[in-house]
Amino acid sequence: MITEAGDTKMPEKSSTAVRIMIGGGPAVLARPAGALLVDDRGGPFHRGVLADLGHTPDQLRHLNALGFDPYAYAAPAERVPTLAVRLWLDRLAASGPVIDGAAELAVDMERRLVAAIHPTGAAERLIVDVDGIPTLAPGLPAQLAPGTGPALHSFDRAAGVLLAELVGMGPAAGEAAAALVDVLDRRGGPADVLALLDRVDPALLAPVGAPIEAIRAFAAFLRASEDGAGPLCFGDELVHGRIAATLADSWIVAGGGDHALATAEALLAGNPAARVTVVAASIGTAAANTARYFELRRRHVADDGGDGRLEFRTAAEPGAMTVTRTGRYAEGGVEADGYAAAVGRARTLPLAVGRLVRWARERRGQVTGSLLFDADRQYLGYRLHFAAEGLLHQVDVTGAASWFLPAEVFAAELARQVELMGERAVPPESGSAPTDLGPVAEQAARLAAARQRGTVRETRTMPVGWA
Repeated sequence: MITEAGDTKMPEKSSTAVRIMIGGGPAVLARPAGALLVDDRGGPFHRGVLADLGHTPDQLRHLNALGFDPYAYAAPAERVPTLAVRLWLDRLAASGPVIDGAAELAVDMERRLVAAIHPTGAAERLIVDVDGIPTLAPGLPAQLAPGTGPALHSFDRAAGVLLAELVGMGPAAGEAAAALVDVLDRRGGPADVLALLDRVDPALLAPVGAPIEAIRAFAAFLRASEDGAGPLCFGDELVHGRIAATLADSWIVAGGGDHALATAEALLAGNPAARVTVVAASIGTAAANTARYFELRRRHVADDGGDGRLEFRTAAEPGAMTVTRTGRYAEGGVEADGYAAAVGRARTLPLAVGRLVRWARERRGQVTGSLLFDADRQYLGYRLHFAAEGLLHQVDVTGAASWFLPAEVFAAELARQVELMGERAVPPESGSAPTDLGPVAEQAARLAAARQRGTVRETRTMPVGWA
């Protein structure tokens, strides 16, 4: 029998329903007992090029209670080897049924929730019925193009928001909205939309400035990728080894968080000739309290006795991309042959629920979300609800991704409240962000414990004490 999930025909599925977790990393501690883990080990602990974490055993000592002793691998003030964490996570993954690969959730022709599993290296997909609420831990979302924002994380998203706002303005913007629909139907890009907007009365567009500025930033990024003579990439591509640090000897790294610092470290370690300038409004408090930051300054910042290959330009917020007439990238008064963006993360839905989103929306259903807490009001993640044709399917998202509430589902104010909650729950002075190894492992362990005790609490608003 051939079933259909979303818009793609799929092979015959297993008759046995399974509990499932998609994605792992330190969030694997949230795996329900006996659940099948599907994980392609694509995170920084398995695919990253950096030999050490940004943290010391003293900063990770609380992981002892979760089965990882950082002091077994490094002295108290040294950085913990990445390999040690990888081995720990692999042991956790292998403690139950596991498939190395990726998976998507969908609704089959019998209207049941299924998972399409793609084992690494296999030609065929495995389709299984899902038992209960699946758990997703997709890791960190994609990084942002400079000049954009978490809620307007892609051109499609920004264009969709712009269209919705124009429609909401009524007849006055009717002509502009219709013209925008025409451009998008013809698969026009950022430059095409901007050309249209140049013909619209600026006074009419004044209230919808945010999506327009995002579209301008996407257009600038595309122009830079065409006009720049050197590599233009996201920091993750360097940290995960998908882009070689030797493609250029001078680099701008845009961003002030630890992911920007990790990008700079990947460049300096991977290319002995590289000179790197980190451009940011400021270095984040958590990033500035990591062992990585102190080591980078000691080794490479001239004022701190280093070799002078690293410079920090703060008080300069990275904006839309700029390329000089000679094809070099420019940011914060600096020019370089290579540019790596690490300015933030997208508030987007996990890829594994893409078919579920289409299933609900094509049937005029709804995709909504709620927050999950335990009895102590500790944040466990969020739950997505896919409702259509009298059916309701649910998915729980935990780990690093859970701190980026999808803009397609959650209001901006609630997303901001979750961000502030993370700053209070994980003080930046600890050197950790809520998305780092230690906090994610603790969150996952709390989720597993709350499920066992039946104390998971679901809410649409921030609990008293966090709001």
